[in-house]
Amino acid sequence: MRTAEVHYGTDGQVNLTVPKGTKMADIAKLQEMVISKINPRGCQACLSGVHFNIREELEHVMKVDLDKMAAIKGTTIGH
Repeated sequence: MRTAEVHYGTDGQVNLTVPKGTKMADIAKLQEMVISKINPRGCQACLSGVHFNIREELEHVMKVDLDKMAAIKGTTIGH
C-alpha cells in the first residue's frame, strides 16, 4: 500500500509527503482531497495564500537521539 503523510500546522501551512515516483496527476487529486478534508481557514479566494509544500519521501533516514545528540545505531546509511 502506498501512503502519503499530510501535516497541517497552525500557521496555515500544509506539508504533503508522497512516495518516490508519485505522478503529478495523483498529487493534484490528493491536493484537492486534502484541502477539502482539512478545510483551511478562508474561502477559495483566500486559500491562494495557503502554503502547500509537496515533497518526495526520503528513502534513507537517520534517526538521532536528541538528548545525546548522537545517531541511533542501525538507522544511519551504510550502518
